[in-house]
Amino acid sequence: MKSFLKYQTIFLIISIICIYTSIFINNNLVFPPFLKQQSLLFITIQTIFSSLFPISILNIIYFFTKRLFTTLIIYFSIYITLNYINLKKNLYLSSSLIPSDFFLFKETLIASPLLLKAGIIILLLLLCSIIYFFYKKEKPSHISLHLLYIFIPLLIISSYILINRQQYFYSYCQININIGCKLVAVLPRTQDNWLGDHEIIIQNGFVTFFVSKSIDTFFEESDSNISENRIKHIFKLENNKTVLLKNLPNIIFVMSESHWDATQLDKSIPKNITPTIHKNQVSTLLSPSFGGGTANVEFEVLTGLNTLINNKKLAYVSNLKRPTYSLPTYLNQLGYETTAMHNNGKYFYNRSNIYQYLDFHRFISLENMVSASEKNKYINEGGWATDDLLYSNIQNQLKNSEQPQFIYAISVENHPMYSDDRFGKDNYKISKVGISDASKRQLNTYLTGMKRADDKLKDLIENVKQLDRPTMIIFFGDHLPNLQAVYDEYGFFASAQEKAEKKDVKFFETPLAVWSNFPMDRKALQGDFIAAHFLAPKVLEAAHIPLSPYYAFINKVSSCYDAVHQTAIMPKKGCQFDQAQILNEYKDMNMDVLNGKNFSYQILKAQAQN
Repeated sequence: MKSFLKYQTIFLIISIICIYTSIFINNNLVFPPFLKQQSLLFITIQTIFSSLFPISILNIIYFFTKRLFTTLIIYFSIYITLNYINLKKNLYLSSSLIPSDFFLFKETLIASPLLLKAGIIILLLLLCSIIYFFYKKEKPSHISLHLLYIFIPLLIISSYILINRQQYFYSYCQININIGCKLVAVLPRTQDNWLGDHEIIIQNGFVTFFVSKSIDTFFEESDSNISENRIKHIFKLENNKTVLLKNLPNIIFVMSESHWDATQLDKSIPKNITPTIHKNQVSTLLSPSFGGGTANVEFEVLTGLNTLINNKKLAYVSNLKRPTYSLPTYLNQLGYETTAMHNNGKYFYNRSNIYQYLDFHRFISLENMVSASEKNKYINEGGWATDDLLYSNIQNQLKNSEQPQFIYAISVENHPMYSDDRFGKDNYKISKVGISDASKRQLNTYLTGMKRADDKLKDLIENVKQLDRPTMIIFFGDHLPNLQAVYDEYGFFASAQEKAEKKDVKFFETPLAVWSNFPMDRKALQGDFIAAHFLAPKVLEAAHIPLSPYYAFINKVSSCYDAVHQTAIMPKKGCQFDQAQILNEYKDMNMDVLNGKNFSYQILKAQAQN
């Protein structure tokens, strides 16, 4: 037992050293900011949890070798190799090494120069020789309790799987905050974690990330039963050939953080906060998210795919890992220059990687908008970058190219939480009786942020009026704000059950405003609401841009359904097709792209080249 405890202590020390070495290296040798914000207790608990996977790997290696020094050589060889590859991939591709990358071994081997292949083979042979030498040199340990070295990893991994794969724990913890939920929140999850892979590595170390990502990858849903012929049938080319227009309009999407019609909260809320948005509002956007999950909204808008069909996963993190047909894909084919913009870090939600899969020409993130030394000047009291950076980059992009522009801009300055005075104090008087000072402060901050968003949109419109090229601006909120107790004090939810279930569309509707300096087809954008997954073809129609086969199909689905949403699947009257068949085809397309062989992308790209 003494030797067992001794080895476990050694494994723990090595794990902690490796974790923090990885954290500092991946954070450019700077003390991670998140550590400064946490208590010593939290850091201790997180370190222990983060150490569990490296300890498991060490125990597994030791179980098979029965040699401590050999175990350490093998572990450090794996650790150094994976970290080195991850750093290089991050440097050149702005994305982290993930388990599925090893499925591309054949392609990597073909693409690698002969000298590199030879060098790798020599290094592998040398490493194997060293391991074999020490394995033969070192005497095996004759110890009792040897089965514990495999039992511990199995216990750790099975516990992780149980907690991580069962949504009950996380659903429970959304409405119950206790010590158990706080501990669960510290687990190094990679599935549906909005932070994105790089940020998880900075918090938990690379080995912990890679093992947890491997487990999540192993349990990913896969549906390879959807045949190529099935997808070809969906995208048949009847009357769907595109026609290149002579003067294509600029298309600018502004997805405004947490923007909502706050007058729905109560009659006492001022009604003239956002006059520009109100003047140009054509409908509302039906978001797939409430209070968060921004990436799922842009996922639906940019791809036409569906969060509900994807089991409410964060697709950007969980299962969007390859080139995917999207609005940028199609507009690139028409001659557009496509740009994603976000005044936040490039790694959140894996955006630096995802936007490459969605065929954007470029991604302008906070790192590109301002230097690291100047960054703090643009961070507000809430910890978010101001939208001044975002809108100035939109204007610069419009000025600096003669090509038609597609810009998808995501704002962040009005991001929750609102318990601060980032825009000043008491800009709006909260007159309703019974509202706490904390809620008044939150609401004042939020309403001021709404007003600032309206001012920025007004300035952008004035700027665009100076352009010669026809231009369309589409403005919408990604989801309702996370106002916490404000909702309760205003009685926004009729009951605790309604708050938990959120079965009414009003909990997912945000303003959808559209402005253009040319006669657009406003009929395409009319309706009680437009579901996020149906927005793109409506915008194309409004801009008089022909639909590709992909968007012709999405529009076909929208002619039969108002939405495929968590509140309800909403059939539309007057559908000219077999509604059940259309819905099944839409589901098949989603499954093919996200969990199947992605025939959709291959077929659509081939069609575009013909």
